[in-house]
Amino acid sequence: MLVHDRYSHLFTNQKVRGLLRIKNLQSNKVLLVMSEDLASDIQKIRFSLDLGTYEHEVLQQEYETIGLELFSIDAYYQATAEENLQRLLEQHTYALKLQSASLY
Repeated sequence: MLVHDRYSHLFTNQKVRGLLRIKNLQSNKVLLVMSEDLASDIQKIRFSLDLGTYEHEVLQQEYETIGLELFSIDAYYQATAEENLQRLLEQHTYALKLQSASLY
């Protein structure tokens, strides 16, 4: 798979909406987040975590403790304009729970 294909949301001038995944690579804990602009929100979340101002306290504390190298922030699902992001978030969170994923 070409980098451009995998990260197509980063190589476009159009806003791509969907779900972001913030993953602690040490504990495999995951947080899914809705996004109207995946590329922009990835940068905003990273900046917020670096500043220590991210809204999820537990995730922020873990980020500060173990460092950015052990976290990934990526596009988890690219949605169409018609798809309801809240519903997608609920569906994908539920699916992760069924897989016994550790969630924030």
